[in-house]
Amino acid sequence: MRTVLALVVGTVIGVVVWWLGASPAWAAALAVPPTAFALLVSRLPRATDIVWSADPPPPGSISSAHASTLASRLQEAAENPRRYQERFRARLARLGIDAAEMPDPKDLAERLRRVE
Repeated sequence: MRTVLALVVGTVIGVVVWWLGASPAWAAALAVPPTAFALLVSRLPRATDIVWSADPPPPGSISSAHASTLASRLQEAAENPRRYQERFRARLARLGIDAAEMPDPKDLAERLRRVE
């Protein structure tokens, strides 16, 4: 219904411009922009429309679990340097991260605990 109303508005504008003395081609050309704007406005959702959506998940629940798990594993690796070499350096290398540029495991574990 709103689309029909927008097209009627465009037709009325074209007829008024033609009645004022423009040629039919110019009347149609001048009626197109207001008609397009009316069509656009008729298709937009209203500001008062209700948008039903669920509440967002609580922030940080999954990231803090990952950070705490990683922090505890890094603490274990700090106590056992061989484990750090075998597990973390190999995994970081697969990700393309140079482990030599990373801080030592104790420092990294402490930083991750602060993230929690």
